[in-house]
Amino acid sequence: MTILIRCAFSGAAFFGTQKQPQKRTVQGDFEEALSIIHGKKIKTVISSRLDGKVNALDFALSYEVPKPPFSLSHLHYFLRRTLKKDIFVRSVEEREESFSARFSCLKKTYLYQIQNGKEKNPLLNSFTFSPIHPLKEEKLLEAGRLFVGQHDFRQFATPEKEDENTILTVDSFEMEKVGDILQIRFQGKNFLRYQVRFLVGSMLAHEKGILSIEDIETLLSGKAIPFRKIKAEPQGLTLEKLFFDDRPNPQKENLL
Repeated sequence: MTILIRCAFSGAAFFGTQKQPQKRTVQGDFEEALSIIHGKKIKTVISSRLDGKVNALDFALSYEVPKPPFSLSHLHYFLRRTLKKDIFVRSVEEREESFSARFSCLKKTYLYQIQNGKEKNPLLNSFTFSPIHPLKEEKLLEAGRLFVGQHDFRQFATPEKEDENTILTVDSFEMEKVGDILQIRFQGKNFLRYQVRFLVGSMLAHEKGILSIEDIETLLSGKAIPFRKIKAEPQGLTLEKLFFDDRPNPQKENLL
């Protein structure tokens, strides 16, 4: 059977989500706990490869095992009691054998948050970016709107392979202000490594007058220009929502 686990976590203490030797990661924590309850080594598939300090309100892992001698509710309870407090297990459910937390994801929403008031709240520093001076919001919006649609995002990412497909579609971009917090959202099916952080970084570069609208349009065609890419700070980024096919499953236990 294939088991899907959905969780939320604070990324402050993690070196990303993908398992790494001698470093704490989300995948590593789950595989250690799952190996204990199953009594054998468990390998998981993760929905997204996130950087260290990046947060998630909706993150997923899947793995295949023979039908275990315990209920999904028991597994859910065990994970909640075993994992540290910076991970919260939202749901545990059974999926079809072909299901993959990575490849079965229909789309994702990423949220980037900026403290854009004159005063900064240090209690929010673990999930926001705090510029020294308030940013011109109309300039951020002007740049962000350019990213919607199909473009070559090679210049806004770090491709992991030379032949990696960099022509992708951003389905939507939104920016709203909640109090003094600017909330920037990108939604799409696939994102390249560091893409969202580079997109936000380019918005910041446009706000500072470093990149013009014409420069961004050139970059979106896949062409390079003399420009040092800006990668927005990781803690401001949150994987907010994953979308999967929600057809009825053999078993489903959502105990949130």
